[in-house]
Amino acid sequence: MPIDTFESDRHFQVWRYEVGHAQLLLRSVKGDDHGSRIDVLFKAVQAIDLPTTFDGLQIERDGDRYAVSGIGWSGGVVAGGCFQAEDAGEYYDPSPFAHTMPGA
Repeated sequence: MPIDTFESDRHFQVWRYEVGHAQLLLRSVKGDDHGSRIDVLFKAVQAIDLPTTFDGLQIERDGDRYAVSGIGWSGGVVAGGCFQAEDAGEYYDPSPFAHTMPGA
Protein backbone atom coordinates (compact mmCIF):
# COMPACT_ATOMS: atom_id res chain seq x y z
CA MET A 1 0.00 0.00 0.00
CA PRO A 2 1.52 3.38 -0.98
CA ILE A 3 2.26 5.88 1.77
CA ASP A 4 1.81 9.67 1.70
CA THR A 5 3.85 10.50 4.82
CA PHE A 6 6.68 8.95 6.78
CA GLU A 7 8.92 10.08 9.63
CA SER A 8 11.93 8.57 11.39
CA ASP A 9 14.89 9.91 13.37
CA ARG A 10 17.18 7.06 12.22
CA HIS A 11 20.21 7.16 9.92
CA PHE A 12 19.37 6.37 6.27
CA GLN A 13 21.31 5.99 3.07
CA VAL A 14 20.59 5.61 -0.62
CA TRP A 15 20.79 1.85 -0.89
CA ARG A 16 19.96 1.16 -4.52
CA TYR A 17 18.67 2.81 -7.67
CA GLU A 18 17.33 0.67 -10.51
CA VAL A 19 17.50 2.62 -13.75
CA GLY A 20 15.45 0.18 -15.83
CA HIS A 21 12.62 0.08 -13.30
CA ALA A 22 13.05 3.69 -12.09
CA GLN A 23 13.05 2.62 -8.44
CA LEU A 24 14.94 4.21 -5.54
CA LEU A 25 15.54 2.29 -2.30
CA LEU A 26 16.52 4.07 0.93
CA ARG A 27 17.59 1.95 3.91
CA SER A 28 18.18 2.31 7.63
CA VAL A 29 20.06 -0.79 8.82
CA LYS A 30 19.59 -2.41 12.19
CA GLY A 31 22.31 -2.13 14.81
CA ASP A 32 22.98 -1.63 18.50
CA ASP A 33 20.35 1.12 18.74
CA HIS A 34 17.71 -0.49 16.51
CA GLY A 35 16.63 -4.12 16.25
CA SER A 36 15.02 -3.68 12.84
CA ARG A 37 15.82 -2.25 9.45
CA ILE A 38 13.61 0.12 7.48
CA ASP A 39 13.35 0.22 3.69
CA VAL A 40 11.64 3.06 1.82
CA LEU A 41 10.99 2.44 -1.87
CA PHE A 42 10.04 5.07 -4.46
CA LYS A 43 8.60 3.72 -7.72
CA ALA A 44 8.33 5.35 -11.14
CA VAL A 45 11.05 7.84 -10.16
CA GLN A 46 11.50 10.82 -12.47
CA ALA A 47 13.81 13.04 -10.38
CA ILE A 48 15.94 12.72 -7.22
CA ASP A 49 17.34 15.50 -5.02
CA LEU A 50 18.78 13.78 -1.92
CA PRO A 51 22.11 13.40 -0.15
CA THR A 52 23.50 9.85 -0.29
CA THR A 53 23.49 9.44 3.49
CA PHE A 54 21.55 11.35 6.14
CA ASP A 55 20.14 11.42 9.66
CA GLY A 56 16.41 11.67 10.06
CA LEU A 57 13.87 11.19 7.29
CA GLN A 58 10.58 12.96 6.77
CA ILE A 59 8.46 12.41 3.67
CA GLU A 60 5.33 14.36 2.67
CA ARG A 61 3.53 13.73 -0.62
CA ASP A 62 2.27 16.61 -2.76
CA GLY A 63 0.89 15.17 -5.99
CA ASP A 64 3.71 13.28 -7.73
CA ARG A 65 6.37 15.14 -5.72
CA TYR A 66 7.56 13.92 -2.35
CA ALA A 67 9.12 16.58 -0.12
CA VAL A 68 11.95 14.72 1.61
CA SER A 69 14.02 16.15 4.46
CA GLY A 70 16.20 15.27 7.41
CA ILE A 71 18.49 16.94 9.91
CA GLY A 72 20.08 19.92 8.14
CA TRP A 73 18.83 19.26 4.61
CA SER A 74 15.76 19.19 2.41
CA GLY A 75 15.17 17.81 -1.06
CA GLY A 76 12.65 15.77 -2.91
CA VAL A 77 11.74 12.88 -5.16
CA VAL A 78 9.33 12.99 -8.07
CA ALA A 79 7.79 9.53 -8.21
CA GLY A 80 4.60 7.62 -8.85
CA GLY A 81 4.50 6.05 -5.40
CA CYS A 82 6.31 5.51 -2.11
CA PHE A 83 6.29 2.38 0.05
CA GLN A 84 7.76 1.53 3.46
CA ALA A 85 8.65 -1.77 5.14
CA GLU A 86 10.28 -2.62 8.46
CA ASP A 87 11.72 -6.05 9.25
CA ALA A 88 14.46 -7.89 11.14
CA GLY A 89 16.59 -8.45 8.04
CA GLU A 90 20.37 -8.31 8.21
CA TYR A 91 22.56 -5.77 6.40
CA TYR A 92 22.76 -7.58 3.04
CA ASP A 93 19.53 -9.60 3.20
CA PRO A 94 17.21 -8.94 0.28
CA SER A 95 14.74 -6.12 0.69
CA PRO A 96 11.08 -6.92 1.32
CA PHE A 97 10.65 -5.16 -2.04
CA ALA A 98 13.12 -7.49 -3.83
CA HIS A 99 10.34 -9.00 -5.95
CA THR A 100 9.97 -5.63 -7.70
CA MET A 101 13.72 -4.84 -7.85
CA PRO A 102 15.73 -7.38 -9.86
CA GLY A 103 19.05 -8.04 -8.12
CA ALA A 104 17.95 -6.47 -4.80
